[in-house]
Amino acid sequence: MRIQQFQITLVDKTRKLLPRKLKDFEPRSFFTIVKLSYKNPRIHYEVWIRGKEEHLIEVGLHFEADKETNDALYAYFDSRAFDVHAALGPRVEIERWTNSWSRVHEVVPYETLDEELVDAIAKKLAKMISVLQPMLDEFE
Repeated sequence: MRIQQFQITLVDKTRKLLPRKLKDFEPRSFFTIVKLSYKNPRIHYEVWIRGKEEHLIEVGLHFEADKETNDALYAYFDSRAFDVHAALGPRVEIERWTNSWSRVHEVVPYETLDEELVDAIAKKLAKMISVLQPMLDEFE
């Protein structure tokens, strides 16, 4: 499956897996990244296919707003780490990614972009959104 088809299928399958109140996200894709946002596009869910040599897919919630907002979101989710890990598993990391950006994410290895993988990533993303978006709404 080509990356663009993977992204289109992923967005469609993820939307179908979400409860009604979370289906209304705005998708954007470019190159090997697809972003899903609700209110602020700088705070978004992201699936990044890191292909050629790594064969990894990152699934996460990214905080790419201003530093103050990102730091506050990082601190909030870090304080909820027990809840995040209980719901999403121990492989999920809450981290400062750069000096000003943070994320809650998991990296998934893969062999090929195929239907089985897109199903697995859609389920993982839908669960992540279902768990993290209510926390994000509570923060706001």
